[in-house]
Amino acid sequence: MEKMDVLSDLQQIELLKCLPVKTLKKYLPYFYFRSYKKNQLLFMQGDPRDKIFFLLDGYVMYERSSQDGSMLYLDFIKKNQMFPYGGIFQDHVYQDTAIAVTDVHLYFIQTHVVEELLKANPKQLLYIISKLSDILNLHQKRVQKILIPNAQERVLHSLQFLMEDLGEKDGAGIVIPCPLTATNISKLSGTTRETVSLLMNQLKRENILSVTGKKITIHQPDYFKSI
Repeated sequence: MEKMDVLSDLQQIELLKCLPVKTLKKYLPYFYFRSYKKNQLLFMQGDPRDKIFFLLDGYVMYERSSQDGSMLYLDFIKKNQMFPYGGIFQDHVYQDTAIAVTDVHLYFIQTHVVEELLKANPKQLLYIISKLSDILNLHQKRVQKILIPNAQERVLHSLQFLMEDLGEKDGAGIVIPCPLTATNISKLSGTTRETVSLLMNQLKRENILSVTGKKITIHQPDYFKSI
């Protein structure tokens, strides 16, 4: 790829767009372009944390499991985001497994190079701190909702989080372009696949949402805000 194409791609990333062009050009030789097919692993929980990724398009899913194999955590990354944020300057291994939900295109850079860039550019370092704070607040809200005893309410709250995090406006509604399965939503909400399927079918009948090719369209976004 031409350097100016790389430069243009990287300037779409929130962390990098405010960097002076001269500074970003200095780091261009350290960025490597890669494509991954749907369901390919980018890295596994426990692998050396030697790369930081910048997603250009598609979706990536985080999974984290306990030693006995039970699911502890599930999350999604959308385009123009850096990942992983967690563990910057600290972790030596990845805390999650990253899987391509769709075909994806991205750049990666060695972790120590990113950390060097951040140390030399206070504005980017402050952005990372702010982003980590946002992630922490989001996860605290998710934990509070997941502790609700009612399984159907947990599913509704999970759909709300997905809508707010991944949703894109489509007329009066909101489309979640990331292909999601009932199993994904059940893991996110700590319920069974059957509970998710039953509730989703009910929401379809009430025209609150529809599903086409694993993509969810929320026709009544305010329904979830009133939960």
